[in-house]
Parts: sequence; structure tokens; C-alpha cells
Amino acid sequence: MTATQPTLAFIYDRHVTKNIITLDVRLKACAAYVQKQGWGYGGWFVDRGEDALSLNRRPALDHLCNTMRAAGTDKRRVCLVFDWERFAYDLAVRGELTRRVLSLGGWVETCRSETRAPDGRSSHTGRITP
Repeated sequence: MTATQPTLAFIYDRHVTKNIITLDVRLKACAAYVQKQGWGYGGWFVDRGEDALSLNRRPALDHLCNTMRAAGTDKRRVCLVFDWERFAYDLAVRGELTRRVLSLGGWVETCRSETRAPDGRSSHTGRITP
């Protein structure tokens, strides 16, 4: 990893309804957070409809993980979510989906600066922890 390479942010969300206003608000907040941190973009990934509700079928998250893996370990990589519920409301499912990102050497961060890192470090300021 070189100091000149920015962290790559891989933005993830899931959205069930056809009304995209709330999705748009969350994605804009993620973009502002990326800019504030000085990170680069690794991509945008959104599971929609039934895929967003699935416990084991998340094609956009699969694509995010594959893209993160392909970016290589020489870059710092973060999966940015608006809040922890973007993975799942269920804590066990959320933990499993978070571990998928951590297993790639990346970390997960929310727009509230809550983090979960591969070495087990975490910071939680929200009401629901991963």
C-alpha cells in the first residue's frame, strides 16, 4: 500500500420499494462521506426488490466482493454503507454479510463513522451494532 493511493470506497445499499427517493438520499450521503474522507470510488452496488430481502442471495453484494477482491490488497478498501441496516436488520445476518467483506481484508464503515475492521476492531455510535 502506498500513501499516494487513496482508499477505495465500495458503496453498498439494498432497497426494496419502487420509490427511490430514500435510496437517492442515502447514496448522496455516502458520496458526500467519500468526498469528506478523500477516498476514491471502487463502485456503487445496490441490491433491489427481493434480492434486498434475501438472507443468502445478494447479487450486488457478491459483485461488490468480487470487485473489491480484484482491486487487490495493495489498496485500502472499505465497504461504505449509510447505516448498519443496509446489510440487514437481523444481527446474525448482518454479521455474516459483514464478515464477507472483512474476509477480503477490507473493512465496513457507515456514514456515522462506525467501523468494523478485519482485526476485530470496531466502533459503534449507533443504536444497533453489527
